Amino acid sequence: MNAPATLLVVQDLTTSKAFYLDVLGLTLIEDNNDAIKMQIGSHDVYMFQGTMHATEYQHGYSANSTLVFNVMNLDAEITRLKQQGIEFIHKTPNANKWGRYAAFKDPSGIVHELMEFNI
Repeated sequence: MNAPATLLVVQDLTTSKAFYLDVLGLTLIEDNNDAIKMQIGSHDVYMFQGTMHATEYQHGYSANSTLVFNVMNLDAEITRLKQQGIEFIHKTPNANKWGRYAAFKDPSGIVHELMEFNI
């Protein structure tokens, strides 16, 4: 098997493209009319145009998949994203054995997490 990638189906490709590139800092690899390919580190993210907002679910309890963005300063990243109007699931960061994290929604309602790993 080759390295895994992530597929996202979004409600508005133009809005989502700007969010993932400008706000989250992914790199654009390929841009087509109905799909784009981006990269974060060595991980590929494919994005296709869908028609609906993401289905609401109970994050952390319902089966799903989530991109986890490794950050050096979780509190600073939460502040930066909130200043840009990003909706967070967690009111305050949570913690697990690997570090502290906070979940947020993209423009289509897809939930991802910021993670500050224990060093």
